Amino acid sequence: MKNANMTTYYLAGFVPSPGGGYHITMPDVPNCFTCADTLEEGMEMATDVLAMMLRDLAESNQPIPEPSPLPAVRDMVARELQSIDSEAAGEILYQLVPAPALDMVPVKLSISMPRAVLAEVDAKAKALGYTRSGFLAHAAQAYPREGRV
Repeated sequence: MKNANMTTYYLAGFVPSPGGGYHITMPDVPNCFTCADTLEEGMEMATDVLAMMLRDLAESNQPIPEPSPLPAVRDMVARELQSIDSEAAGEILYQLVPAPALDMVPVKLSISMPRAVLAEVDAKAKALGYTRSGFLAHAAQAYPREGRV
């Protein structure tokens, strides 16, 4: 589903677990699931796992699946539960989760930083097998959206 700003949204099924908390699945995206103790935590976890899985698909040049409508997602979640011989411990909540921007076209840029910091970036990039640009891009994607590290 897309809104007027062209943001794509995927439906997540928040399945109440018998022991409390939620199992969260986005059946449109392969291997896209997580769990959380609360709905608030679940939204954050769902957003993070969706971003990670879609970026992995984009970086490996695999097709990005189209979001399905609610009735189809309900059916997929029901089949998922049936395949693992499980039932929801309450009513399943369905929530739209925004997908990240996936434009993977490199953009040339110029930045400034202290030489000592640049040397540290280069040393860490080399140790991890990245180029300077690859390391900075990876670091930006791994850094939390909000709060402190």
